Amino acid sequence: MNKNTISAPIKTGAMQFNNAGFETPEKMTGEECFAHFHQKLKATENRALRNFNKLNDDFKFVVMTLANRHEPGTFRQDEVGKPFEYFDRSRRLQIIKAMNEITRWGEILPRRFSLHECVIPE
Repeated sequence: MNKNTISAPIKTGAMQFNNAGFETPEKMTGEECFAHFHQKLKATENRALRNFNKLNDDFKFVVMTLANRHEPGTFRQDEVGKPFEYFDRSRRLQIIKAMNEITRWGEILPRRFSLHECVIPE
């Protein structure tokens, strides 16, 4: 292939991508579409929801463990992978408080530690 070519040509017999098998979007008026758009936009404006959901289960485990230290028995271990929306309002508030505390730790600690600092000079 020429290095100046942006994409490779489609090989004969290769199946091209199309929307076959996908449901067609439902018909709606412009006003309904606008309302639907703003509803989705409002859902993504929630920074706590967005950041909690995009991070991995290890982060969620740390957040829930910290929240359990403040309010024992609030979260169970089988809830670690659950999204933010799964929890009721009082538990979401505990998640936000724990995430804010972790954020504060990030401001206190230096950026990174070198692995070579495990050696202590005598």
